[in-house]
Amino acid sequence: MLLKINWPSGYLLIIISLCISGLVSCRHDRPPESEEEAAYMADYEAPANKWGFISKEGKMTVKPVYDGVGMFSEGLAAVNKNGLWGFINQDGEIVVTPTYKSVWAFHERKARVHPFDQPGQFIDKEGKTLKGDGWSAADDFSDGRARVKVGDSFGYIDTAGMIVIQAIYTRGWNFKNGICIVEYEDKLGVIDLKGTYILQPGFDFIKISGKQKIILCKRDNISTAYDLAGKEVVAIPECKMVDSDGHLISVRQKDIMYLFDLEKKARVPYTEYLNIIYLEHSLWGGKTKDGYILLNETGQPLSSNAYSQINKFSDGHAAFSKGEFWGYMDEKGTEKTSDVFGLAWDYKEGLARAAFKDGIGFIDLQQKLAFYPPEGSIDLRDFSEGMAAVQFQ
Repeated sequence: MLLKINWPSGYLLIIISLCISGLVSCRHDRPPESEEEAAYMADYEAPANKWGFISKEGKMTVKPVYDGVGMFSEGLAAVNKNGLWGFINQDGEIVVTPTYKSVWAFHERKARVHPFDQPGQFIDKEGKTLKGDGWSAADDFSDGRARVKVGDSFGYIDTAGMIVIQAIYTRGWNFKNGICIVEYEDKLGVIDLKGTYILQPGFDFIKISGKQKIILCKRDNISTAYDLAGKEVVAIPECKMVDSDGHLISVRQKDIMYLFDLEKKARVPYTEYLNIIYLEHSLWGGKTKDGYILLNETGQPLSSNAYSQINKFSDGHAAFSKGEFWGYMDEKGTEKTSDVFGLAWDYKEGLARAAFKDGIGFIDLQQKLAFYPPEGSIDLRDFSEGMAAVQFQ
């Protein structure tokens, strides 16, 4: 049975901010170990509202005693205790003592941390620091590589902390599928895990469609798609390639966008829109004067319904809005709910946040209320590894 709420005209749903606070506390259990830490803690004001975690049954599993938290990743979550950051496990046990100015999530069994009066580092799940020489951690690990800064330039280390790609780049990105975008002398190129160029720097725009294994590039006024080996797939003049699912490419040309079929090397007929967005799972949203319509893997409309917004698909569903209200559709374009929620978030691990008139709750894949968060909660976040952060007054 679908949920239907008739809200009064002019009703305003007030959503509390979901941003993670980067602040840390002025009181802690040990004296400051450096001048930077002392100055930092002197300016810190601990929030009155604390964070904890709930399970997918809506039960409190980690008590709300933290000033701030991150999402669980690889079994651990960042927590801010009295102004300093560390990590807990899913039982709520502190496994890395809060001593850091800031921390990031674990990736490939390592987390990036920022100690006081020291450059950025990496630690393992026991809190042991990855030894390095002359570099500062700049990004997370992916594909066994992490971007580091040496002086004013960037390079990459391996999991042992050794620089394996020299720091010669003015910018760099994460590795995906064994390749990475780098910037050298104001031009973009693509390297492999050894630092060998797949595409020499010379482009003004590059996007790697990770799952689709397509590299979209633009130089001067010509856009070119390459495979991961750097082999040209197709080039189109006077345009910009925006996104791809590996079969179609969304292309912007002046004031319109269209879809291009990679196999047929031709435009998809009747796909001229004001904007086109990729929604995952080979589904697209094409914007007309009436709003976005859902397009299938060949670029054809799945229905005539137009929406103010369509989110990306996850767990087989996408949130959409029509005017002031939100609902969900499946991958066939069938509306599972309509004009129901004041706001709707994407599904994560089979549950999604949705705003009802009397508050925000979690709904299941049938769009039925699974549970409201525990009494006294004022903010909550998506599930990750079976746990969701909740803030309490």
